[in-house]
Amino acid sequence: MVFKTSKRDRDDRRREEPFVVPTTAPSSSHAAAASSFIGETMVIEADITSDEDIIIEGKVKGNISVSKTLTIGKSGKVKADINAAVVRILGEAKGNIIASDKVELLSLGRYTGSIQSQKLVVQEGAILNGNINQEKKSKK
Repeated sequence: MVFKTSKRDRDDRRREEPFVVPTTAPSSSHAAAASSFIGETMVIEADITSDEDIIIEGKVKGNISVSKTLTIGKSGKVKADINAAVVRILGEAKGNIIASDKVELLSLGRYTGSIQSQKLVVQEGAILNGNINQEKKSKK
């Protein structure tokens, strides 16, 4: 997002300089340069498609398709089928996950569903209930 600053003085003929507002949460350690952030107070019931990273701290219900990384933050609660390159879960998620690269279930994460991914990382303390399919991609 870009906002323009207002002129400080009408006699001052300086050009307006853009003021850039970050689209990521400053407190998130997983925030990337180009990401979308769904805050704690947000509740979304919809299908989400994105070509940039997404960080979810709120509640999401639907289908999520991300070409890069989906991070479900500590306060995030997701009930969705997820398709992404990388899925990181610090909060709570239910549904099916298809990850082209890897799934990371971090120590505070809770997941229920089916995971299909080449790589799976489960930290101590994480809760995982479901099925895991780690088939290797065949080289053609």
